[in-house]
Amino acid sequence: MSLFAIILAAVTLQRFRSNLSEYFKRKEIVFFDVRTDSDALYAHFGVALQGVEDVQLMESATRATTSSRKYLNGLAKCIEQSGLDSRDLTSWKLAKEKGERLFKVQFGGSYEVFEQRPIRNHIISYCVGDVQHLPKLRSRYYSRTSRWRDLVGRESKKRVEESQKPEYQPHGPERTLAPWSEDRNKSLDAWNYVPPTTDIFDDDYGRNDEEEYEEECEFDDDGPTSDSDIINDCGHHLYYSD
Repeated sequence: MSLFAIILAAVTLQRFRSNLSEYFKRKEIVFFDVRTDSDALYAHFGVALQGVEDVQLMESATRATTSSRKYLNGLAKCIEQSGLDSRDLTSWKLAKEKGERLFKVQFGGSYEVFEQRPIRNHIISYCVGDVQHLPKLRSRYYSRTSRWRDLVGRESKKRVEESQKPEYQPHGPERTLAPWSEDRNKSLDAWNYVPPTTDIFDDDYGRNDEEEYEEECEFDDDGPTSDSDIINDCGHHLYYSD
């Protein structure tokens, strides 16, 4: 390789890093679980993200109770719950599955597929699937009070800062847990509380709990019942890993 080529490559890389750094210093950059992206950008290019809006944290912060916020949802779960048209949802899932089969080891794939040029169409579609629905999800979650947005913003910033530390661990079961402290959970419980509605024209209005309990205990067994009828799935359904 000639000296000119080396100098050209160095200048190109420097410009790339400079442009990348300037772009990611903008406000309102939307990510889903910014931790891995922040880690990679900082470690490889020295880019410290600014103004991050983490949609994963937004979704978690919209839930009504502390117990319901214990685990984080993955992108797939959020998209499934977003009200996306069934045809579009099926198409999105198919694109993700085709891409995963090219790089996941259990399907005989390899991460080297991301280095191939030209990039395969299935990989392009897979990457597009990571971001194409983020604007809709952000709009769905972000129409809250300013104090709610401030809380999510502070936690998003904290995620970025932690991902840049030398001791940062990109893997582990604790990543599925929501980051809210006890005080912040109490705040979210209060902000997200929706009082139950009572219909005064309902025939049951005004009846005491004892009367309702007695009627609930009188039931007819209308057929065989399996354990799946009465027991929900375990906690694994609360978190999807993409």
